[in-house]
Amino acid sequence: MTKPTYIVELTNNIVVAKISGDWNIQADIGYLTILDETISRVRNDKWALFADLRGWRVSEEVVNFKHNLTIELTRNNQQTECWLVDNMDQGKHIQHHIENAGISLYKCVSIQDAEKWLMQNGFYL
Repeated sequence: MTKPTYIVELTNNIVVAKISGDWNIQADIGYLTILDETISRVRNDKWALFADLRGWRVSEEVVNFKHNLTIELTRNNQQTECWLVDNMDQGKHIQHHIENAGISLYKCVSIQDAEKWLMQNGFYL
């Protein structure tokens, strides 16, 4: 097992999240708390979320944890969301949160594609 890690930073109105390791409920709750606190700093302006999910592994326990079905982040003024993934199935268990909020979600496997998507939407890493 690899220790779960997460970093959330704000760069040019992009909430940049890097999460990796074998995810557990404690890491999930800690990450979501910091993510929401960071989003609250840009919520009044146009903003985007870029998540680097490479190396992130989620157990069935976390996938089925009740807060993953019901949690909703306040996404006021969010323009787009981009995920850098190991494969296109990664994160499927949480995709519905973005889609239900009406936010465009782009998943890719290269940083160049992620940067291009963000630039096309007016955001620069």
